[in-house]
Amino acid sequence: MATISKNPPLHASPPPVSRVGSIFDEILRLMQEERGESIAPVCKQCLDLGYVFIPNPDRTGDPGTYELCSCQRELCRCDGHPPFEYFDEEANAMRPCPVRPVRLDLHKARLALRSSGIPPRFQGKFLDGIDQRVQESDNLTDAVFYAVRMIARFQSRNRRGLYLHGDTGCGKTLLSCAILNEIIRAHREPVRYAKISRDILGKLRASFNPNSEIYGEGKAIEDELARVPALVIDDFGVHRETEWVNQVLYDLIDARYENDLLTIITSNEPMDTWKGVGGGRIYSRLREMCAEEHIKSPDYRLRNRDA
Repeated sequence: MATISKNPPLHASPPPVSRVGSIFDEILRLMQEERGESIAPVCKQCLDLGYVFIPNPDRTGDPGTYELCSCQRELCRCDGHPPFEYFDEEANAMRPCPVRPVRLDLHKARLALRSSGIPPRFQGKFLDGIDQRVQESDNLTDAVFYAVRMIARFQSRNRRGLYLHGDTGCGKTLLSCAILNEIIRAHREPVRYAKISRDILGKLRASFNPNSEIYGEGKAIEDELARVPALVIDDFGVHRETEWVNQVLYDLIDARYENDLLTIITSNEPMDTWKGVGGGRIYSRLREMCAEEHIKSPDYRLRNRDA
């Protein structure tokens, strides 16, 4: 806990950070619209969130994290650690730091990012970072347009998820992870990225193995995926060769449907391919839960591998 009288402590400045982009401006504007507000942001760097994402300039290992914006560092009176209080010498008492609410939001954003399961290469990737050349040449723009409104309405019942399908390398995973990153930044809510073969089916199979570290934890794995506020299921449809797999997928989709939770799905195949699987139960749920966007694009990864 810091002892402060009149002057705030000097804080080391983080690496320079550019202001958040125009797409995030639109997300926040739509969020205000949902609340019936219309307030122009004062800080052009954080748009009054109070924190910004600082990428790791080395791009090795740690992709970066959220930090307090300079507009809040100027007001801070504490040492940056919970419970975010400072000692007021004049009053001889502990006081909440003026930026304590922002510190709490920052803590939530950091925690949401750490527990998200988003692959490191996609952490800190936002919708503004998606290659504009791709947006101009194909219908990725339509998917981004839909995603902006979906993110803004995240806390509302008036929104559906997204089913992205297209050829390998067209940018589905990048877009889905960018959506999760935007949800973390705007709403500070828990999100989860799960690749179908590794993070769902692979872990559930391992939970049956007595020699596995996660033996017996199948129910906990299923519950986490069923309850997280926003979930990306990547490579949906890669495995559907057995009745067990199809039942697992249906149970997960059905649980999220019943809980009215946001689900983003990526697949190489259109939604219609699920019509004949399991009596059409999965297809029926997907059609009601998600808007479908077909991403038509040359291999995004090959085009951007030298970026």
